[in-house]
Amino acid sequence: MSALIDVATRGTRASAAVPVTARLRSAGVWIVAAVVILITVIATMLMTSDRGSQLPLHYDSTARDGTKAMVETLRDHGVDVTTTEDFDTAHKASGQPETTLLIPTKADLLSQGDIDGFRSQLAANDNRLALIDPGYTVQGFTDRITVDDSVSPLATPEKISQPDCDVPAAQAAGSVETGDTEYAEARKGTEDLSTCYPFTGPGVTQIDGGEVTPGSAHGQLIVDEGHGGKGGFPVTVLGNPDWVTNAGIDDEGHAALVLSQLSQTDHLVVYYPTESGEFESPPSTLDYVPSWFIAGALWLVPCVFILLLILGRRFGPLAIERLPVIVPAVETVHGRAALAARSHDRTGALHTLRTGALLRIAKRLALSPEAGHRDIIAGIANATGRDPAQVEWVFSSATPRTDSELQKIVHLLTLIESEIS
Repeated sequence: MSALIDVATRGTRASAAVPVTARLRSAGVWIVAAVVILITVIATMLMTSDRGSQLPLHYDSTARDGTKAMVETLRDHGVDVTTTEDFDTAHKASGQPETTLLIPTKADLLSQGDIDGFRSQLAANDNRLALIDPGYTVQGFTDRITVDDSVSPLATPEKISQPDCDVPAAQAAGSVETGDTEYAEARKGTEDLSTCYPFTGPGVTQIDGGEVTPGSAHGQLIVDEGHGGKGGFPVTVLGNPDWVTNAGIDDEGHAALVLSQLSQTDHLVVYYPTESGEFESPPSTLDYVPSWFIAGALWLVPCVFILLLILGRRFGPLAIERLPVIVPAVETVHGRAALAARSHDRTGALHTLRTGALLRIAKRLALSPEAGHRDIIAGIANATGRDPAQVEWVFSSATPRTDSELQKIVHLLTLIESEIS
């Protein structure tokens, strides 16, 4: 017998051929594993192939400081949005009728020639220009708006600004978060120019010496509908970048204000200026490696490790041999007892003991096989002279909640069975 067990465990070259079904079942595991790995690599490739830009205020960025939420919301509201980092594309698109050109950031990267090119396109087609916190670069686009540098540096504006103007969009939007920069009309009394959301709070007073004349209209939102001066086209300045970011657009009245200002035309061109490529470093070898390849290579590491573990655990070819399985009764009893103790199944353990005792007692009392549970209990009460209620409690209704209660019930059960003997 030991030789047969050794052959079944360690295998032998003289073993019988493995059935086709067993081979297919073994190959199926590897096929399923290969399919799972392939699906994982493809899913990783799809998730990492289009991660978008992470630059601040970029139209394709899903980061907290990106503007993808604003762009997609405008598209959902029927605005034809064109996004680009190429100057020629933006310059051409800004010339189509009913268009607003939005420059969300980095306007200072544009040369005066680039700015003049945009100005001529916008003015020729009576299109609009929207700038997000452009700083002093706004003076390159129009001579009617400038940065309000006449506010005291010791000022601490309120965190929330109110419209304080007659612009319908600002009145509908309500309060917004206060930014760091305030803009104003370059000359006091400029016509067709509205200012909203001025700085308010302790120390917010205008001082002499700045470029802005004290008392000029000022605020964080400038809407210039005039066509005179250097600009020659409508200009909107949104003074706080947080109004358009993914993290801030749903705060206060930001969404209502921004969407109303950028959806006044059928087309919106979002131009994100970038640095000139002449100073960029040459691409490295890793730049030519697709992101999905790196993800797939990383997945191969645990797969190879698991494969080595599987191959290392094998002791040789398996021999298929039908052997009888002999389990001693005492091992079954000990195993079930250990499971019951580990799971604290007192009710199940007591049920097993009751069943065995009732079967033995029925045999000793010579009851018929048709005798039911109540017949056996009645026979026990007659044979022992005990109270039928006590016998019913021990053999049927008692439910142990603790180990001590279980021991008490089992002790009575054993005592009653011994009395019958």
